[in-house]
Amino acid sequence: MKKSLLSLMVAASFATSANDNWQTIETENFKVHFPKAYQSWATSAANELEVVREKVKEQQNRVLEKQVDVIVFDPYNQSNGFAIPSSVDPMMAFFATPPQSDTVISNSSGWQQLLVLHEYVHLVHLAQPTRSEWRQKLRNFSSAYDIAHNPTPRWAAEGYATLLESQMTGRGRLHDNYVESLITQFAKEGSLPSYSQLSEEDGGYMAGSMAYLVGVRFLQWLEHNYSKEQLDAVWTRMQAVKKRDFDSAFTGVFLEKPSKLYRRFVAEYTHKALTQEANQTALKTKRWFDLSYIQTAPSLSPDEDKIAIVSKDKDGNTKLTIYATEENADAIKEFEEAQKELLEDDAKDIANSKPTSFKKETKETLNSINRNGILNPVWRDNSTLVYGAFSVANNEMNTLHQDLFSWNSETGETKQLTQFANVRRFTLADSNTAYAERVEYGYSQLVKIDLTSGEMSDLTQPSLQTVYDFPQYQNNKLAYLKTELNQNWALWVKDLTSNNDVSVPMPKGYQFLSYPKWGENGESIYYVAGVNGQTNLYRYTFASDKLEQLSAGQQVMQYPMPSKQHGLLYLAVNSEGPDIYQLSDNASVTEVTERALSPKAATDKAEQPSLPPAKIYQQTAGAQRDYSPSNQTMSFTLAEQYNSASTALLHVGVKGKDLLNKLSWQFGGAIDNKNALNGAYLDVKYQLDKWQFLAHAFDYKLKAANQYQHPDVLAVEEDATGAYLQASYPYRKGAFKLNSHLAYGYKDIGDSHNQWLALGANLIWQRDWQTFAIGQTASARIYSGDSSHGSWQGFDANVTLFGKAWNMPLYVDYRTKQRDDMLMNIGGFASSLIKPEAQADRSLINELPFYTALSDDYQRFGAGFAFKQNTPWLYVSQHEVNNSELATSYGIKLNSQFDFAVAPSVLNDINIDFGIAKIEGDTIQDEVRGWIGLWYSL
Repeated sequence: MKKSLLSLMVAASFATSANDNWQTIETENFKVHFPKAYQSWATSAANELEVVREKVKEQQNRVLEKQVDVIVFDPYNQSNGFAIPSSVDPMMAFFATPPQSDTVISNSSGWQQLLVLHEYVHLVHLAQPTRSEWRQKLRNFSSAYDIAHNPTPRWAAEGYATLLESQMTGRGRLHDNYVESLITQFAKEGSLPSYSQLSEEDGGYMAGSMAYLVGVRFLQWLEHNYSKEQLDAVWTRMQAVKKRDFDSAFTGVFLEKPSKLYRRFVAEYTHKALTQEANQTALKTKRWFDLSYIQTAPSLSPDEDKIAIVSKDKDGNTKLTIYATEENADAIKEFEEAQKELLEDDAKDIANSKPTSFKKETKETLNSINRNGILNPVWRDNSTLVYGAFSVANNEMNTLHQDLFSWNSETGETKQLTQFANVRRFTLADSNTAYAERVEYGYSQLVKIDLTSGEMSDLTQPSLQTVYDFPQYQNNKLAYLKTELNQNWALWVKDLTSNNDVSVPMPKGYQFLSYPKWGENGESIYYVAGVNGQTNLYRYTFASDKLEQLSAGQQVMQYPMPSKQHGLLYLAVNSEGPDIYQLSDNASVTEVTERALSPKAATDKAEQPSLPPAKIYQQTAGAQRDYSPSNQTMSFTLAEQYNSASTALLHVGVKGKDLLNKLSWQFGGAIDNKNALNGAYLDVKYQLDKWQFLAHAFDYKLKAANQYQHPDVLAVEEDATGAYLQASYPYRKGAFKLNSHLAYGYKDIGDSHNQWLALGANLIWQRDWQTFAIGQTASARIYSGDSSHGSWQGFDANVTLFGKAWNMPLYVDYRTKQRDDMLMNIGGFASSLIKPEAQADRSLINELPFYTALSDDYQRFGAGFAFKQNTPWLYVSQHEVNNSELATSYGIKLNSQFDFAVAPSVLNDINIDFGIAKIEGDTIQDEVRGWIGLWYSL
């Protein structure tokens, strides 16, 4: 729901590959697949799915006739989900971890209900079959065309699912006070996204969320200013016999382009926000620290001389920075001297206005290691912080866990304090004791943690109905947030001596609630609550039973930080990210006399048909069995490769797989127009727990003299048939990954044959500090074989050192292939026909045609750099045979493999390869050569 579909499918590809204990619950309209540990969550989801389907059918007057596959798991230990809107093989994935109180998806009757509804609406909205017979036949024929068929812009897809999630429950992001206050703040600044920005996932602060948060409000505006029927007509027109894109379907109904009506919506929404602002009393506050982009979880040190805050830049780099809280005298002096120098140079010039706050002095910085994040720092003492980060269990290839770590800012030492604990927010009672919210398999609970041993004990029982957040310790009392099904979040205080719990009063009509923080000596507690589309800061004093409101909607407030030295600090969000403000001591305070009677959530904004109250269903929804990979889906595939040194190949085939990619296969043929290379292939891959088994068969004819660069090659004709078998097993420890394999290959070439056994391993490790990184990949393989010409032995080895310097990726590598009593043919490119690992008698080089040379010894020395990660490499390579230089190539290249396990088969096992290079050598024609290709290889 929040991360991009691409990143979520990548996560799923890991999370489904290593766990063999999967189950399936099959209902009339759904098949729910899940690891057994998620039994209760999945059982309830299977029931919820059927309830949601019937209600959506009633609301939409349309439904999916296809049985939908659903995956339940938790790869990130975070809240999310996604849908793949295929009309042939629709599927959804649900992440079981519930959202926290301060997220834009926290306003729901229940996480499971919200998630099921939102993702299923995506399918009903986007996966409808087209009424064009020939286009639907093409969708049935090709999964790639099927998924790409619907041209709905992201804002309309996500906005519509968000609209229905709110209309059918009376909750959701449309009716969330926190979200409304955020969008209002953007509008007041004139920073609502333009129409072209509305669907973007990257860009400015919160850019990726705007498709949901602003998109839903635009769609509601269309329904109110026109009608629900007109908006619904757009979706009907998009599946018509006449092919239309979204703009055409929309304009034909509304008689205006969506971009024009969106501008009108923005104007009206901005006017409303500015009118609201004009009627507000100015808040007596001042900017204390001017920050930028994503800043979260600020924490004052015990001595209040430092403040720690987690930041993330636009490139996704995360760091924890400690700043001095005192005024930065050096920055002030530098500013004053610069203005003085300015006026000395030009007495008539106008000096810069003095900033309301100067950047605080940076004391220490901790960068996220290996992209594991930094979350919720809390001071252990005045020099040590405890924080959360993600970890992966040894030899566990998939699921991320949230754990606690410590960082001594004076020595720089970091230490892991818990092992795969799945804890989120936490608080420290003393240097060795923490209280935290733990989530595992969708169950939330409060736990007590011994930080010296990492052992945990239950404070509350694990629950699917109750979610906890923001534990805050003070004087043997634990404040915490709690929400139950069909309720708003509530603030409770547990006396850890008596174990009694009391609730903290809330303002009447509140909906959003987050960021509790104890006041001085535990006599009061602060929190942020939302009422009537605004979020405000509140303070409750226990002894006097007084609830006070400290703001009136002027800012979007987060993380109040009462302090002795600095007064009341807090984060305030604007369109460029949060800044830290300081509330004036004489700011207006209003006593709240009308209080909420209960945390029960209002659902009066729900429209009929609406969903029933959320619940955790325990009854059986359908037959349950062990997951079976025998339920296969298939698609026809078309791929092409062009290599200016060799030939061009057109691949036509069929691919199939089960949902979790336990069993996948493909077969097909490849032809070219020069009769240089053509043939057929068959691949089968099977995953059994962590073991992976691969079989590859091939039959091809290669006529070297028919290649584009035939003057450079030996005039060899190869009529080859063979097979390749491999069993591999992975191991992981932190950032170190090892994959070992045993392989057998057989190949007939005319009247001769060659067979061999190989034992090999590939390893990778890295240390990534984001701006800088270092790592190594290495692979080795030893062969023992026999052929028509006798026995032979050999080995392959490759070592690559890689890293980043100032965000610029770079590498150096060395590769060697040695054979005793057997010659290798040098040159050519990999394809579905010619799998590199299955060809012990070949050394493939994109820049050279097949059979450029024969040798028992090949070496390559290479280096390269890129301007940015995941962009093409500028590289140079030197190729040697028999210890003599064969060729040198330099240019630009990119090779990528994509494997999205739960996606349709056509989106799995994709190889993309392209390059342009100058090739030079004594026996090679000097010229620029290029290659480009997309093909499938299991």
